Amino acid sequence: MDTHHAIRHPLALLREQSGLSHGAYAQLIAKTHAELGFGSMAARREKVARWESGKVTPETSAQLAMAHLHDVPRSEVLRTGWPDWLYAATGHSGLLTAPWTGAEALQALDRIARPAARAVKHRYDALSSENGVADLVSSWRDAAAEHHGLPASSGRRIDGSTVDVLEQNHRELHHLYTQLGAQAVRPSADAGLRMVADLARNSSCDQATRARLLSLAASAAGFSGWLAFEAGDHLRAQSAFLAELRTAAAAGDPQVGACAMIQTAKQKLELRDLAGTHLLLDAAERLCASTRPSRRMSALIAITAAAASALQGDADATARQIDTALTIDTTIRHDDDPCWTDWLTTEMLLFQAGNAYVYLGKADKGLDYLLPVFDTATAAENMGDRDLAFGSIHIAMAHTSAGDVDEAIPWVRNVPEMLGRSPAFCVEEYYRSLLSKLNCHSQNSMVREFLDEQRN
Repeated sequence: MDTHHAIRHPLALLREQSGLSHGAYAQLIAKTHAELGFGSMAARREKVARWESGKVTPETSAQLAMAHLHDVPRSEVLRTGWPDWLYAATGHSGLLTAPWTGAEALQALDRIARPAARAVKHRYDALSSENGVADLVSSWRDAAAEHHGLPASSGRRIDGSTVDVLEQNHRELHHLYTQLGAQAVRPSADAGLRMVADLARNSSCDQATRARLLSLAASAAGFSGWLAFEAGDHLRAQSAFLAELRTAAAAGDPQVGACAMIQTAKQKLELRDLAGTHLLLDAAERLCASTRPSRRMSALIAITAAAASALQGDADATARQIDTALTIDTTIRHDDDPCWTDWLTTEMLLFQAGNAYVYLGKADKGLDYLLPVFDTATAAENMGDRDLAFGSIHIAMAHTSAGDVDEAIPWVRNVPEMLGRSPAFCVEEYYRSLLSKLNCHSQNSMVREFLDEQRN
């Protein structure tokens, strides 16, 4: 199983975010512990290191001292327990715990629409807790059932024709993303999100137009989040997905809510944080079944579930879910697929299936799916640099796992050039993982020559 970027303990990430060493953090906790009336405690760096290892749970008083430092309520510490309450200190607290109302959806949109001061490129996932994911799914279902809507606005009047233009712009940005990559499209996508978020708060319209505008705002937040993830800004990405969920609930749009859950699950899979991924995908599947059907969304849920099962080492579930995805793709036809699934062609499903078998350690099976997709003259014409690089890396991984390193090198010679034109966090992470694997075969002259080229 590939574990090329495993999640670290949230306390380690929170401590580093505060800019403190183990020793300095221990001293700060001990001081706060005493100030809160809990008495003295030893300020040893080893104690903090043991907490971060996951092998030792701090005493409740020590946890309350930490919570006080990070502005997490005592009730949250006692309700969720260690280490789950730490995720409330990431800046997601409002997005996770605020009431699911239309007004809070607008607040979430406003927060994510503001340009980020800086990218947070550590692997910080506020939903690494299985219970946290379950609570999120349950809250969304309750909110969507109640459908609070938005408070009335007396701002500029718009009608459906305005939303038509905004929706067309959104579709065109998705198309440009598949062709040009995230870096080229992200400024325009973020500007589009700011415009739609402003209209959602400050315009007046009839109920049907308001629902469409909110659905579009939710989709724009999710798209902005995915582009942030591609840039390695994981905290902003997950904030955007949570804002997307809240706005979709306010719009009463289960399909966009399902989209947010799929995106969150895919982010967690890429970060190798599997907790709750099947809960998210199961919830997305139920939402799709309850609303207008979408062949591509159903297939995407199944193929994403296959990746999750593969990373968990479940070969039977992987095969079953791949079969489900491909069956949906070939037997169910209709035209009501959301624009953000346009990339999921039959070829891309086969690509995802091959990836799943590579994760499972079945290199030959992975190549059976991957080579027909990428070993053609038309692949370069139909795919952008990001997907070509991604596929080439997985083919090289499969060859390397099978011991055929001479076959691996030709596939990845052009990957640095592709990533230079279209940077993408997860693709770059897979490439670094591949280089690490190839380093174990440096006695091979072709591999050694290639690795020397990468260092120069």
